[in-house]
Amino acid sequence: MTTPTVTLPSLANAATKAGPSIRAGGIKLIHWQQCDRRWYIREHLNSLEPAIVQGAIDHWPARTKWTPLFFKERYAALEVSVDGAAWNLGELIDCILASTPENPAPYLRNQRVANWPPELSADITPMPECTHPNYLESPLFPARVPPTHAEFYIGGAGATFPGVHYDNHHMHAFLMQLYGTKEYLVFAPDQTRFLYPRSGIEANKSGIPDIENADLSRFPLYAQAEGMRFRLYPGETLFVPGGWWHTARIITTSITVSVNGANAGNWSGFRRDFCAAVACTSRLKAALMAPYLAVLGAVLSIFEP
Repeated sequence: MTTPTVTLPSLANAATKAGPSIRAGGIKLIHWQQCDRRWYIREHLNSLEPAIVQGAIDHWPARTKWTPLFFKERYAALEVSVDGAAWNLGELIDCILASTPENPAPYLRNQRVANWPPELSADITPMPECTHPNYLESPLFPARVPPTHAEFYIGGAGATFPGVHYDNHHMHAFLMQLYGTKEYLVFAPDQTRFLYPRSGIEANKSGIPDIENADLSRFPLYAQAEGMRFRLYPGETLFVPGGWWHTARIITTSITVSVNGANAGNWSGFRRDFCAAVACTSRLKAALMAPYLAVLGAVLSIFEP
C-alpha cells in the first residue's frame, strides 16, 4: 500500500521574539511566555496556521492534578457511556491503564466538563490566552448555549479518535494535553479532495474508515494526500485552525481537554456553517442571523489585539 507523504509546512513566518522551533513532523512550536500575542493572532489564528503552544496551561490546577488515578479515586462510582456501552468509571480507568495497541481500551471522549462535578470546571479556569480572542464567548453571540464548551478525553495506549474530521462549523480546535502523549495526523483544507469527505451534514468527516490502513482500491486519491504527523506532550496546546482535518491516536495513557473557538480568521466559514445549521429548523431565523453575524464579526475584529 502506498501511504500519503508527510511534508513540512512553509516556514516563512518567524516570531518577533524567540521565534518558533519546528518539531519533527513539521508543526511549529511556540513558547507562550516568549511569544508576542499580536504576532500569534496574526500569523496563526488569522492565517489559519496550526501550532503547538507550550506553557499556556501552566496556571491550571488540572495540569498536575488530573491523572487517571485522580479520576478513579474521586469518581469511581460514576456511570459513563462509551459508544453506547455503560461503564463504571473506576472499572473503565483500570481498563484504560491496561490498554495496549493490540487490545485498546474503550476511549472516553467528548465529555462536557460542565456535565461533571463542578470542581472540574474550576481546575481548567481560566482558558489559556492562546484560545483568545474567541467571538463565541461574546455576550452578543446569538445563542443560549454558545458552541464553545470545554470537553475532556481519557484514553489508553492504542485508542484512536473515530475518523479524520474538521470541527463543526469550521470552528478552531484547541487541544490541551494534561497527561500522556498523543500522536496527531493533520491535513490542510487544500487536501480535502484526497480525504473523500462525506456528503450533507457530515461533510466535515472523511469517508475513509481507517485512515492508517486506507484501502487504496476504494480511495485511490488518498495516496496523494500530504499531511503532518507529530506528537503532543503534557503541558502543550495544539491549535488546529478551522477547516483543518485531523485525527489522533494515543501513545501512552492520555488526558486531554478541548475547546472550540472563532475569530476573524475563521469567522466567514463559521458564519456560513452556523447559519446553514440554523436554517434546518428555521430559514427565516437563518436569514436574519446571517447579516447580524457578519456585522458582529466586523465589530469584534476591531477589538482584536
